[in-house]
Amino acid sequence: MATATLTLPKETLEKLDSVAAQTGVTVSDLADKAIQQYLRREAERKIIREEEAYHAQHNQLLKQYHGQFIAMHEGQVVDHDMDELTLYLRIRQQYPQTGVLIKRVTSGPDEVWHMRSPRLEYD
Repeated sequence: MATATLTLPKETLEKLDSVAAQTGVTVSDLADKAIQQYLRREAERKIIREEEAYHAQHNQLLKQYHGQFIAMHEGQVVDHDMDELTLYLRIRQQYPQTGVLIKRVTSGPDEVWHMRSPRLEYD
């Protein structure tokens, strides 16, 4: 684990101390959890922006990459391949800590998956 020093407003630190004491975790663990949640939300927002860029450029992408998988970063195609796994592995090497949209370019509508979470019911 690496060490970093953060400067926080006194009120924020007091709230962190209070919540940490109430939940029985360290301030460091609580701060780490909050930062990780923030980073996940930002990565999700980035992928949404990449999806929007994909849809805005769809006609041009279809002409150039029809049937291929593309990797989109900052609204630009940064790589492409016929094999999704091969592309994914290259992208993870190039952008190890960055969300990059990987998507097959097709003329049809996007495939939508609906995932239902299990739910317990009590009598």
